[in-house]
Amino acid sequence: MHITSVVDLLDYLTTSVQGNSPYDSLVHSQDQLPPNLHAVAEPVRFHPETDTFFGGVTAFPGSSTIVTGLKAKKKFRGHVQNPKWPFTV
Repeated sequence: MHITSVVDLLDYLTTSVQGNSPYDSLVHSQDQLPPNLHAVAEPVRFHPETDTFFGGVTAFPGSSTIVTGLKAKKKFRGHVQNPKWPFTV
């Protein structure tokens, strides 16, 4: 876009910007989604110390849970899985 006049500048400065990700938009429009589609706002993250359902045993033994992003690091703990066989918890 080239701003060549005051009208172009006003159009540019008054254009609304949406700060949500597409996934956040899906979560906020739950009532408009088809009945077979659900968007989970707060996902459950696996951590071997807090997972009691299977006693800390993961379905992905060689894969670590790496949490990226400042916002996600405040909510979720990551862990580094033992990369050598036999996998131990």
